[in-house]
Amino acid sequence: MRRVVIAVCSVFANLFATSVSSAAEPTMKEAAMLNVKLGDMIVQQREGTWTAFKVLAVDNWADGTHTAHCMAYEPTVIEPTPEALKGGRVRAWHVPIDARTFRDGWQLISNELPSAHELVGFHEYLRLTDFPRYLTVTGKDVDTIIGAANEHYKRAYALGDAGKRREAIMEYDKAIDLFPLFYEAIDNRAFTYMELGDLNTALKDFEESLRINPIGVTAFFSRGECLLKLGHLERAEAVFEEGISKFPEQRDLFTRFREVVRSQRRVQPR
Repeated sequence: MRRVVIAVCSVFANLFATSVSSAAEPTMKEAAMLNVKLGDMIVQQREGTWTAFKVLAVDNWADGTHTAHCMAYEPTVIEPTPEALKGGRVRAWHVPIDARTFRDGWQLISNELPSAHELVGFHEYLRLTDFPRYLTVTGKDVDTIIGAANEHYKRAYALGDAGKRREAIMEYDKAIDLFPLFYEAIDNRAFTYMELGDLNTALKDFEESLRINPIGVTAFFSRGECLLKLGHLERAEAVFEEGISKFPEQRDLFTRFREVVRSQRRVQPR
């Protein structure tokens, strides 16, 4: 059985700042909106349209900045009330926003802790970007998740051995969906795509595997192999060249494939 290791790491998504033009000089009440907190429902009117957010969580960074994880409601021409927002249409279940965005013209209309339903988007964001925090926030049992992911992994492996590649990919999908850091499953899914001739999808999987586990020699080499087979010779050569120094124990393998690429480049039409 493959060994599954949980790396205690955080893969933070990029912070998407919502651009809001400045209105008049902010009042003291509006300036206080810089300190948004969990459960705040905040609104702003601009050019006759009201925008509304609910704060699901706030991240405070070492540099003094803050990210507000928000749920965004559909804009409306009618001034929102807390009661109206509870039954209002949601435009985006999760949007990470620079809290400084709420400096000017924003009003706090209510504060109410997010419901489990409202947190679905934020939890999905954490599941994909910061799995350890996802486990902490949701209280899910890591052993249960890993056990279920391993069961799908084993079924996928058996299906692949039986030549049922599409079915194997579906099982790998389930394993990875449960445990996004499961780079062994990502690697095996990529190999299955290679067997099906879908090199571009395989390449994306190997790159995702390396994002999770940058020292994965299997994914690193196979990324170069995909590039070679796709005809991206310059990029493939760069991968094998880097592999010679990055993985000295596999120096001969990377050197051999680097020379294969160079020989192909020499005969490639210019």
